[in-house]
Amino acid sequence: MNELEISTQSFDTLLRLFISIVDIFIVALLIYAILVILQNNTKTLRIFKGTIIVIVVDVLARLLQMTTLQTITQNLINWGFLVFIIIFQPEIRGFLERIGKTSFRNHSLVSLNLDDKTIDEIVSAVIDLSHTKTGAIITIERDVSLQEFINSGVAIDADITKELIKTIFETSTPLHDGAIIIQGNRIACASTYFPPPSIDVIQSFGSRHRAAIGISEMTDSLTIVVSEETGAIRLVEYGEATLVSPSEFKHEFITKLTSSSEDENDEESEVRDDV
Repeated sequence: MNELEISTQSFDTLLRLFISIVDIFIVALLIYAILVILQNNTKTLRIFKGTIIVIVVDVLARLLQMTTLQTITQNLINWGFLVFIIIFQPEIRGFLERIGKTSFRNHSLVSLNLDDKTIDEIVSAVIDLSHTKTGAIITIERDVSLQEFINSGVAIDADITKELIKTIFETSTPLHDGAIIIQGNRIACASTYFPPPSIDVIQSFGSRHRAAIGISEMTDSLTIVVSEETGAIRLVEYGEATLVSPSEFKHEFITKLTSSSEDENDEESEVRDDV
């Protein structure tokens, strides 16, 4: 065996190894996607279990040669992929958006243009709304665009002030029933509505909390919710709602605003070091 044949065999071995690694990675990614979809979602989990049962029944029908049953299960499986896409469309969309999310801008206070004064205005407004038990939902755009929801709301395009936020959520005003979206350093719109969540949420959560969880599943936005019944404040992101006290709200708010920025900065530093 000459050197050329040995070299060719080595290359083929490395190529097969590379393909195997890619194959395993893709399968792992699919498993991860399924786990993300099923996480904290009992309704989706029940549908997934139902799909497994159909597959098991189909296997048994083949082994026992039950022609009629096999025809039914085969039709269910053949159309299953399309049904899967339709049923899990919100989860798949949210998952793909997280994967494809770019980092053209950081979540730092500078890039969001939320300076100390602006943060104080938001914090003061939220605490006042909490004390008066005035329901409110305030969503802050990050990397994933919220423009489609801004377009469906009432355009505001105004500076962020405590007075304006409190006025919008006064029950006597026509704009109080929806959410406001903060884009950059301005209030982009008010009275916009978000889709309901795909996961099961606490029964005590009202429409505002459900809307906040719904938009957090689809985007990387950070949402502040004030309960109309109790005045409780919650910060919502990535499908999770965190209860915070008024005294801790400013600290928790800033922490969540800057946490993603620190992670991205670490990743960028690693890339620069590698280069």
